[in-house]
Amino acid sequence: MDYPKLVELVPAEKWGPLSEQLIGVILNSKNDDKMPNALANDMLLQMKNGTSGTKAGLCVLMEAAVLLDGEKTVGALGDMQLLKVAELIVQNMLSGEKKNGA
Repeated sequence: MDYPKLVELVPAEKWGPLSEQLIGVILNSKNDDKMPNALANDMLLQMKNGTSGTKAGLCVLMEAAVLLDGEKTVGALGDMQLLKVAELIVQNMLSGEKKNGA
């Protein structure tokens, strides 16, 4: 999935609130074993540097949130009226299931 292109669809005024929503999805996930170390380190670095509400930070958070709990991520995007972004993630998740034979 092309997370930078997805983040481009998010208006700048929603970056901060969206980053908070995605952090909530990530922290409440029961699937933390799915998180690659490199992604976790990148996410923590973005949070430590206070850049989680930037384009780069949102890319990392969105990737982590989709990986850990795609359904809740889509729900959070819907709650924030980011329906096009949610729709693209759902399409990607469905195409991934077809590739995996589900």
